[in-house]
Amino acid sequence: MEYYISILVFVFGVITWIPFLNGVYGHDIASNQYIVEQSRNRNIIFYKDTLMSPIGHYLHTIFMQIFWDKYNTKAFYWIMCLYTSISSVTLFWIMNHLFGLMPAVTGSMLFSLYIVSPRLDGNWGPFEQLKPLPLFGSLLCIIISSNNSSYFLVIPGGMLFGYAILVKQNAAILLPGYFLILVGTGHTYYDCLYFLSGIIIANLIPLFYYWLRHNAFWEYLISFGLFHLPFAIHPKKYNKFYPCANQRGVINDSKVKWKTIKENSRSLPPVLFLAVIGACLLFSYNFSLLYLGLFICLILSTSTIFMRGTFFPHYWLNMVPWLAIFAGYGLSEIIQSSFRVGHPTVFTLIGIPVVILLFVDAIRVDKKYYVFSKDPYQFLRKVHGQALVNGYKLWSQSGEYIKKATKPEDRVLICGHAPHLLLYSDRDHFTIEPCLYQEDYIDIFNRENPTHLEFLNRIYKFKNFKIIKQRENIFHKGHPEIIVFAEGKVDVEGFEKLTGIKYSFEASMGGLIPVFRADLELTELMSFFENTKNKSIQKTKGRDSNKIELSDSIDPQDWDSALAISKQLLKENPYKLEHLLTLGECLIGSGNYTLLFRFYNRLIENKLISTISRLELLNKLGEAYCSQNKFNEAEELFHKILRLTPDNSTVLSNLGFVYFKQNKIEEAAESFRKVLELDPDNEDAIFNLDQIATQCS
Repeated sequence: MEYYISILVFVFGVITWIPFLNGVYGHDIASNQYIVEQSRNRNIIFYKDTLMSPIGHYLHTIFMQIFWDKYNTKAFYWIMCLYTSISSVTLFWIMNHLFGLMPAVTGSMLFSLYIVSPRLDGNWGPFEQLKPLPLFGSLLCIIISSNNSSYFLVIPGGMLFGYAILVKQNAAILLPGYFLILVGTGHTYYDCLYFLSGIIIANLIPLFYYWLRHNAFWEYLISFGLFHLPFAIHPKKYNKFYPCANQRGVINDSKVKWKTIKENSRSLPPVLFLAVIGACLLFSYNFSLLYLGLFICLILSTSTIFMRGTFFPHYWLNMVPWLAIFAGYGLSEIIQSSFRVGHPTVFTLIGIPVVILLFVDAIRVDKKYYVFSKDPYQFLRKVHGQALVNGYKLWSQSGEYIKKATKPEDRVLICGHAPHLLLYSDRDHFTIEPCLYQEDYIDIFNRENPTHLEFLNRIYKFKNFKIIKQRENIFHKGHPEIIVFAEGKVDVEGFEKLTGIKYSFEASMGGLIPVFRADLELTELMSFFENTKNKSIQKTKGRDSNKIELSDSIDPQDWDSALAISKQLLKENPYKLEHLLTLGECLIGSGNYTLLFRFYNRLIENKLISTISRLELLNKLGEAYCSQNKFNEAEELFHKILRLTPDNSTVLSNLGFVYFKQNKIEEAAESFRKVLELDPDNEDAIFNLDQIATQCS
């Protein structure tokens, strides 16, 4: 009979997933799919080119990519569905061995209901849902080996526990609870060593693989142990050392923290109440080290919510396996107690109504999450509103926009939550790592040792040697051609310092997704100023700011040759105004207005030249606008100069020309008259006034 019931438990587990299999979630798995695909193509190496993560994150992704499309996140939901359903069956057999049929049915069904968690701020917590299967498998091996005196199952149990650690590193904190369970089930201390050896064996497989194949032995070892240990022991002390990428979701406000807990845990009261009842009954009537070990696992899994020196509400999924055990036992005891005696006891009279009320409230809170619809956005719309749906669609549009705005060979760096874009794009050149934020890279630039693991040296204070290989600068193989700011404020300057390349604004999708492209020509010109020995602003001597004299007219047959000569002159003396103006003439002559505007504006905005020189460059920019018939822009620049030097005859003459081209005859005549007041012999002003008089007569 138990076998048929276990099949029904599996079916029930699958049914609980049906409303969510058509959703659009999958941020984390989308990024993992990218990394796995890059690794399989030998473009990157785990623990050398990527952030430190357990290999178990990728085992399921590798399996998925073999049988499904490269970026099919829905396939991963089906994997989670099968994993959690099999986990329910495994829990059924564990509880059947420990407590009997009724607790086994109730506990496994509660697990199926609660391990499906779409309500946690849109975060599925996929690896917290994959981890229970190896943990339950390990626990079942321990129990069966004790009942049948088949102690050879202890080592496989340890290997399954080691696999759980590979899936998610924080599973390692459950080890004290498992040792108590081993002792509580009659195993010897030697069995504990066998169990530990199984854990080591499971982790040696990838360890030796990376050691032999990629020479990444130390990287894996560090990621496995030292990376998580400090904040697991003392998060407040060590959180300040961790890179930005490992501190997402930090909540410092206690009111906000408890509000988040409340909003993400509204359906927990029933199972918490039942777990307390179950634990009290077990420890009151049948205390043993086995049950104490299970309770220790519950407490330790609760602590993971506050690991990583931050606050992750969805980590309460780690509690679900252990809550289900105690809650299933508690609920079965409440139900069975009403049949053991001839009349209801106070325990049942109080317990049954409370349980019913709590579950009614949980159903009332959770019913909105169970949406059966073919529309993948229906769940988001029902739970979070149209605003979040629009956000998802914007990410989709952003991915398509980036594909259209870039070439396949471009090295594209997305600053923001990259998985959103990876989820909706078939491009495989977006990022090097799963989640790239501009702050992370600027943080790397500000460090003396540009590595994500440098903080380990600051914590452990290695003195005479380093066991950490220097993580190469992320741009060591070349700068990204395009930087896209998908989220957060735009800060190109930080990336320019990091890469040594100047980036120029190229386009923007609706003013929301700005795109910057590497500008090698601008980089070359700006290098003259950044590499010069004397970086102080050079003053222009012996020049009158009111008499701006343009460089000698250049009329070469080959503007490219002239441009090369002007660059060489600028390299010899980048602060000489004549050289800057000559370069401007060459760029105007060759029609390269874009580079002219970018270069001159950089010099002006960064105040790399004197105030007088900046005004002369502005005048040259105005002339460039005139060459393009952009008279409104030219007029604005000339007015800007005149506000600082109102008696500037050259700029007044240029402004008069602009007015004339705009058919503002009176304004043009007034400008030329002012020029003659300042310079009575100005032939251009005399000629232009005659032209205006002839036209008006």
